[in-house]
Amino acid sequence: MFRSLVLCGGLQKQSIVRCADNTGIIKGCIIGLGRIHWGTGGVGHRIRISIRDKTSQCKLSNEPGQLPKGLIIRRRKETGRKDGHYIKFDENAFVVIAKNKPKGTKIKGPMIMETKHNSLNLARYVF
Repeated sequence: MFRSLVLCGGLQKQSIVRCADNTGIIKGCIIGLGRIHWGTGGVGHRIRISIRDKTSQCKLSNEPGQLPKGLIIRRRKETGRKDGHYIKFDENAFVVIAKNKPKGTKIKGPMIMETKHNSLNLARYVF
């Protein structure tokens, strides 16, 4: 009758994440999880961001039609691979995208291989 919700420890709505590119956004809050309407977001999932902190050079805004989209590239919760390894990072981070291309020109920090399957335009940043 009632479904129990088991939290997996990933990124949920209202999670504060750090921006990992040079668009000028410092921190953002997740307000939408792409194609997932409930649950948690993992590495490579698309998200909708509300800007919480930005530099003076940032041209993006929080107007209703202008909310930026992002792609999760790092998270604290471990991510399992098919070969049995687990990868986890010290912080949660995202990259701002528009039309499946990154808006920034540089990505700060490491990026996991699984993100290139979700956005082929980010594949050049993966080593």
